[in-house]
Amino acid sequence: MFIVQCLIVAILAGLLRWDGRVFGQCLTETPLCAGLLVGIVLGDPYTGLIMGGSLQLVFLGIVGIGGATPPDSTVGAVMGTFYAIQTGMDAEAVIALAMPISILGQFLGILSRVINAHFNGVIDEAAAEGNTKKIDHALWGGAWVFFILTAVPVFAGCYWGADAVEAVVNALPTVIIDGLSRSSSLLPALGMALLMNFLFDKNYAPYLFLGFALNAFLGLSTLGCTFIGAIIAVVIYNNSRRELA
Repeated sequence: MFIVQCLIVAILAGLLRWDGRVFGQCLTETPLCAGLLVGIVLGDPYTGLIMGGSLQLVFLGIVGIGGATPPDSTVGAVMGTFYAIQTGMDAEAVIALAMPISILGQFLGILSRVINAHFNGVIDEAAAEGNTKKIDHALWGGAWVFFILTAVPVFAGCYWGADAVEAVVNALPTVIIDGLSRSSSLLPALGMALLMNFLFDKNYAPYLFLGFALNAFLGLSTLGCTFIGAIIAVVIYNNSRRELA
C-alpha cells in the first residue's frame, strides 16, 4: 500500500509540474493546492491543507523572473506534506524540511530547462520542413522531461526518505529541533517581505501600518481590520468621485 501511495504522489507531482505547461495556468502547482491534493491522496486532506497553507506563506513572494529558476515550491510542498502525514511532523518542522527539498528541486528544474533547450532546434527544423507532427512530438518531449525529472525524484524521496527523515528527526537533539522551529517561524515573514518588495507603495504605506497597529496593539482580528479597510476604501472612493465632479 505504501509503495502505491508513493507512486500516486509521484504521478501527482509530475502532473502538477504540467500546470502552466500543458494544462494552462490553473495554479494547481502552488503549495496550497499541492498540499491539499497530497492530503486527499493520503486520506488526510485536513493536514494537507494546513501544511500547504503554511508552505504557501513561505513561498508567497518567490517568483521566477525572466530566466531565473526559483526554489521549487511544488516539490517542497508535495514531499513536505507527504512527510508530515506519514511521520506526524508539525508545520514548523515541515517548513524547515521543505526548504532544502525545494532547493534540490530548483537544481532539477534547471536541468529540465537545459535538456529542453535541445527541442528548440528540433522545432525550428520541423517548422522549416512544415512537419507539424514533429513539432508536436518535440513539444510533448519537453513536457515529459519536466514530468520525469519531477515524478522520479519525488517517488524516490517518498519511498526511501520517509523512514529516514523520521529517524533523523527523532535522533536530532531538542536544541536543534527548537532552533529549526524558531528559524522556520521567520520564513513566512520573509515570504511576505519579498512580496511587499514588489507591491509596496509609499502613498498607501500608512494604511498598511494602521492595519498592523490595529492587530498588534489593539488585538483586532484580521476580519476586523479588513472591515475597517473596506470602510476607508469606500470613503476615499466617494471623496475622489466628488472631487472629479
